[in-house]
Amino acid sequence: MNAAELQTSLARIGWPLTVDGRAGPQTAAAVRDFQAGYAFRALTVDGRAGPQTYAALAECTERAGRCSAYFRFAEFASKGNGWIKVSRVHAYRLDRYREAVGGPVAIVSGYRDPVHNRKVGGARSSRHMAGDACDLPGALTLAQLRRLALFTGLGVSSSGLVVHADSRPGDPAHPTIWHYGA
Repeated sequence: MNAAELQTSLARIGWPLTVDGRAGPQTAAAVRDFQAGYAFRALTVDGRAGPQTYAALAECTERAGRCSAYFRFAEFASKGNGWIKVSRVHAYRLDRYREAVGGPVAIVSGYRDPVHNRKVGGARSSRHMAGDACDLPGALTLAQLRRLALFTGLGVSSSGLVVHADSRPGDPAHPTIWHYGA
């Protein structure tokens, strides 16, 4: 696969790349973020597209851009610059969450590029910027999610439903919990 084919594959999955045939820093960043988020198997995260990354890209394209069993990379794109970041661990945990919900789950807000994060008033150290956080529609209560022990950070709405889940370093059995509008 040459640079233009690599860029075309990544753009088809959702990355906002210019297909110019030059594998520069933006292409390397997209490869690195693809490698970090592909949850079907662990890939070396180095920004270089070797045989395993090419095979994973082909599989991902065949799976309509899925990074995991239920989610597509494009669902995590920043509403600012369109860039995509999601961690493999977070995608895997979201698959388990979706199974617990029993149906489709919309990602309200996934990755946030720094400019967009500031624009929406996100925390300076928001896990959204690391690609391991997302806002959800609120389908399960705090008690339900604590029993599942999936996420290490949980944001709870005033209605008692979890509307933010993240996979920050820590133990999912003892998540960091905060309440919005309390």
